[in-house]
Amino acid sequence: MDTLSRTDLELFRTETRAWLEANCPQSMRQPLKDESDYFWGGKHPTYKNEDQRLWFERMRDKGWTVPHWDKKYGGGSLSKEENKILLEEMAKLGCRRPLFSFGISMLGPALLKFGSEEQKLEHLPKIAR
Repeated sequence: MDTLSRTDLELFRTETRAWLEANCPQSMRQPLKDESDYFWGGKHPTYKNEDQRLWFERMRDKGWTVPHWDKKYGGGSLSKEENKILLEEMAKLGCRRPLFSFGISMLGPALLKFGSEEQKLEHLPKIAR
């Protein structure tokens, strides 16, 4: 993958900050207080409130539940630099991660490294959403 220019990265940062400010509900910018503040996803998801659902769906639709994964696997196809910027901008605004998942932290990385293309295409998009 080509390295993005400094100007491209600055533009990405500006656009990302604006998108997060417009799309992350204020209640999703608060520190996690208890177990119900985590959204775990799954086949039959349970949301604490409408803001949690909205935040997850907006990030999912953008591919930013796993922004560094390829789009064909449900991710956002962000470069390492773009992913770092996204995380920095989320931290500045206090945005919560939209999805907490053992699939993202454990199964996904194993599939990306050791899985066949067929396995990746079958399972990774489900994990991302």
